[in-house]
Amino acid sequence: MKTYPYPFEGEEAEEYEMQRFSLMCKRKDLHVPELLKAVCHEDFPMKPGFGRDAIDYPNVFFVNITKDIIFFIYDDHGCEVIALDADPIYQPYQKYQDWLDEMDRKRIEALQL
Repeated sequence: MKTYPYPFEGEEAEEYEMQRFSLMCKRKDLHVPELLKAVCHEDFPMKPGFGRDAIDYPNVFFVNITKDIIFFIYDDHGCEVIALDADPIYQPYQKYQDWLDEMDRKRIEALQL
């Protein structure tokens, strides 16, 4: 765990801090379905979920260091898949591009992958 100053501005920003937890593990070590459900339940009083008493819910990033891919599901509305190189995510992009927000799809197409 590492603690950092709160990265956002605001009247009460000095009262907060940001904490980063990281865990080197293998996929089999995680309960991925439960983690994904907890993230998707962020705005709802459903289980599994993260603490309801928290000021803000944690952001959960899945980082594959062997493929240089990051998967970030931000809530029940969607996720981001980020890669250093387009090749590893090109096939999923082709398969699921109709799931993308139109603005995002246009931005990606402008990159001429």
